[in-house]
Amino acid sequence: MNKKQKKSFTKQLQKAFITIILIPVLCFGGFVYYTSFRYIQQEKLMETMSIIQQNLIDLDNRIEACSNSLRYLAANYDLQEFLRLNEEDYLEISKASKNIGYLVYNVLLTNQYYKSLTLYSDKEISVLRDFLKSNDQVKKEKWYQKITQLKEAYWWHEGDKLFVGRKITTAYPIQEIGVIKIELKEDLLKESFNVFKDMPIKIIITDGDETVYEYIHSEWENNIKFRQTYDLGSTRWKITYQVDDKYYKHHVLISIGPPILIIGIVIVLVWLMIYVFTKLLAKDLFILVQEVNEVRRGNLDIKIQPASITEIHTLAESIQSLINKIKQLIREVYVSEIERQNLEINLLQSKMSPHFLYNNLSAINWLALECGQDKICEITTEMATFYRTALNKGKNIDKLAVELDNIKAYLNLQLIAHEYSFDVVYDIEEKLLEYEVPIFIMQPLVENAIEHGIDQLRSGKGLIKISVKCEADWWI
Repeated sequence: MNKKQKKSFTKQLQKAFITIILIPVLCFGGFVYYTSFRYIQQEKLMETMSIIQQNLIDLDNRIEACSNSLRYLAANYDLQEFLRLNEEDYLEISKASKNIGYLVYNVLLTNQYYKSLTLYSDKEISVLRDFLKSNDQVKKEKWYQKITQLKEAYWWHEGDKLFVGRKITTAYPIQEIGVIKIELKEDLLKESFNVFKDMPIKIIITDGDETVYEYIHSEWENNIKFRQTYDLGSTRWKITYQVDDKYYKHHVLISIGPPILIIGIVIVLVWLMIYVFTKLLAKDLFILVQEVNEVRRGNLDIKIQPASITEIHTLAESIQSLINKIKQLIREVYVSEIERQNLEINLLQSKMSPHFLYNNLSAINWLALECGQDKICEITTEMATFYRTALNKGKNIDKLAVELDNIKAYLNLQLIAHEYSFDVVYDIEEKLLEYEVPIFIMQPLVENAIEHGIDQLRSGKGLIKISVKCEADWWI
């Protein structure tokens, strides 16, 4: 199978839980966020509109109060009579000036937005010069001309200063007898804008293309989210409100932040629960996989543990049953193989008559002695020793001392055959000679050493060392 196709059971289980649980939670959270965002933004926009409307009403009231005070002053009978007096009638002017002075100061005191008041007349009157002036010096001014052209009050600005003016006209006969000019305090507008102290807003009052007044909040960043323009009372000015997007984002985060945090916490908790649950669910499976890996490495003695999950428990029992059958088959094959080998040895031993072999080797030995063939005598003697220990009366296991005699006889025969071209060294612990070992266990090893070692030498004398030791319950 391709590696890309191999996927962890835990990962697959986690993906399944994520699909079933986390995705709906995220979708629900997204829906809640979207609807809450839209709702809160709409609420803040309505709140902004409400505050602006309150501010407009307040400004209209302030402007109306200034206009009413100015209308009252312009329509005052005593003031009109005073301005109609003959400038040569000093006595009447002097008497009326006291009432006019009180009237002007009363107007300034009763209207908190009036800073100063000036009366302009075409007469040269020597009294009340603090606020009574000749119109000769202002007739060419734009504001003066505008005032004389209008029936209502005229509002204008000069730099940072705000003014309102109105002409004084008698009812009968209709006659223009003077102009009132009032300088307004900055608090007229500034105090009204205190309602926006917590809102990043920019307010501009314009007269045509000219800016009359500008209010900018300290947190204004010029990212306009809301913009609206209105007529400012009876001033003929326009007032524009611009609210920064920061105001709405800030309140949205404040309002939506806790729910989003809760959703985030829920997602984290759900993920932790999924992680723990999948680990617990797959625990028995992981153990089973480890046990199967042990079996694959050849450890058939492992005991497959039972599982708490029915399906995995059934699988574990099946694997344990299979292991038991494999072990049984191995034992049967092993026993069968041992029996087969024993049968072959017994057949070989039965074919070889020890007495017949010994008698013939003894006859050869006597003939060699009579003929003086010592070498033949030595060979027949070693062969008799070798076959005596090899056949061992039909036994397959005997003491190490017997096996040692057998291998010595075999090596002596090999030394004669190789004309003593190698040496043999024995290093055997005495205490091990009484231990039992399978017979003929050393002969194949020695034969291989001679065939693949001694016979391959081209020069020098070979050496075969036979060593038997016991270390930590192991023979080496």
